[in-house]
Amino acid sequence: MIEQELLRRFDRLKACYEELYDSLKEERKFLPRAKVDELQVVVQQIEQNVNTINSERKDLMTFLTRYTGNKKPSLELDDLLRYISPMYHYDFQTVYEDVTRLIDNIKRYGKENRFLIEDGLSFIEETMQTVMGAQEKNITYDEEMKLRKRKNNNLLFSKEV
Repeated sequence: MIEQELLRRFDRLKACYEELYDSLKEERKFLPRAKVDELQVVVQQIEQNVNTINSERKDLMTFLTRYTGNKKPSLELDDLLRYISPMYHYDFQTVYEDVTRLIDNIKRYGKENRFLIEDGLSFIEETMQTVMGAQEKNITYDEEMKLRKRKNNNLLFSKEV
């Protein structure tokens, strides 16, 4: 009955990855709008999803270790199919490929979301430098080729304005 147990565990893992994927899609909706409160809720949900996935993977590895006798069993499809009756190969292969596809989509979405976050932070930093006046712009060379600090060019915080 390893086939049914393995299928059941991979189905649970698939459901966990689907929840994580949905959470990443939800995060994507809020990133461009910078909705901090909603993002915070989604990030907590993502953390919970990741913890659940880690727990499910640990349970799966414990099960495989017990069944196969290997301390570090392989999660490669060909290795797992050796333990499964041929009549369950198609069902298992389908679930395994679904999980693999979800993992690839999650990695892609995660990278894209990180890019959006980094791009947003860069924009904020550039905006703040423009408003506050960047430090590099306050240092120039004079006619004697000596470094001199220029007067702060930030008109927004200037007393003269």
